[in-house]
This record gives sequence, structure tokens and C-alpha cells, in this order.
Amino acid sequence: MKEQHAVKAFFEYYNELSYDTLEIKFTFTLGGSYEIEIYYFCEGGKKETSLDGREMYVFERSIYEVFKDKLETSDKFNVALFEIQNNGLYTCTYTWENDKAKKNLLDYADVFYQWANDRMMSLIFEYEKENNLIATQYDDDGDLEYLSSWDSGLFTFHINDKGKLEHKIVLTQDGKERILDMPLKDYFVEGILEHHKSTNNELADEWKSWNTMELKSFHSDIPHDKRDEFVRYF
Repeated sequence: MKEQHAVKAFFEYYNELSYDTLEIKFTFTLGGSYEIEIYYFCEGGKKETSLDGREMYVFERSIYEVFKDKLETSDKFNVALFEIQNNGLYTCTYTWENDKAKKNLLDYADVFYQWANDRMMSLIFEYEKENNLIATQYDDDGDLEYLSSWDSGLFTFHINDKGKLEHKIVLTQDGKERILDMPLKDYFVEGILEHHKSTNNELADEWKSWNTMELKSFHSDIPHDKRDEFVRYF
């Protein structure tokens, strides 16, 4: 049903192009983003549409919902191709391209440390704020501001023999270390476990086997060209 509604909307929106065939191709990443290529065929050959298309966003998302629903099934796909005739009839082809999926998985794994670092900075702030562990002061305008409680941190994530995540958070400020006994959010735990699973299985020929990820943070973004100085897998 989602597919039919989307195709009907595409057909009606692009109908002013006077095409013989309209071709819409979705390419999905495992992270949930997607690219769309739209071409139409007429007497002048294959052409790329110049129409804005932003009105189609809600229908594009409906195709994404189909992608998401089938991702964990035997019908999974990462490329969807719709060919719509000028009379409204259409064909659709859903395919799974392994090379594309693997490259996408590797690209995501390569920058996973950035996501982990960003999330940890946010989680630490939220936790310490809720538990009154952050010093505060009023700025010149009389507004309350929170002072940084750490200059650097060492985050260790270890997947034990039972497949459970263990973690340790060591924060340093003014040369003094302290251990922060902070539980991790479920979504973060799932993210680490999924990263471990993909790099040790689907990407095993590209990625050295590991059970522990050690992440150094200076309470800021990690430069990609210095990744090896901040991230260690073993």
C-alpha cells in the first residue's frame, strides 16, 4: 500500500514532463539515509529532471519505511527501482547489492568512534547535571551556566564472554582522575554491540578482531587524521 501511494504521487507530480517512462532509483545506506536518482525517457532520450521534488519527501519516506521494515528479513533490499509508464502502470525492482552494503557498513564503522565520543560527552553532561555533579555560576547577564567537570576522559568498552557490555569511565580535570559510575543508555549499548558484531563478522576481512574499544576524549571532536591517537581496538 505504501508503495502504491508513493508511485501514484510520483506519477502525478512528474507528469508534466511528458515522459514515456519515469525512472526513480532509491539507494539506501544501513544507517538509514538514502539517495534518489530520477530520470525520464522521451523522444530526446534519457534526461534528468530539474523539478525541485521536495513535495515528494513524505512519499520518499514511505519507501524508506518499506526498506526499514524489511531490513531484518529475507526480503531485505538496499536498492529500489521504480519504472513508471506515462499511463500510470509501473514495475518495481528491489535488490540487495552486497558490495554496496559492505562499503556502506565499512564507511560507518570507520567513523563510529565519532558517534561514540559525541554521545559520551552528551551523556556525561546529562548525568552529572541530573545528579548535581557539575559546578555552576552566573554569567555577566545573570544567566546560570554549567562549568566543565572534565578536561579529558578515557572510555573503555569491553564485550565479555557472555556477549554483555562492560564499561569504565575515567575523567580527568586539572591532573586529577576520577571514575564516573554512570550507567549507559540502552541505545548506546546497542550501538556498541552492533559495531562489535559488524566489524567482527561482516567486516572480518577488513577489520582486526576485537573485544575491547578504548576511546580517549579531550572533551571535543576527534580529528579524523588523528584517529589512531584516540581510538584503540584490542
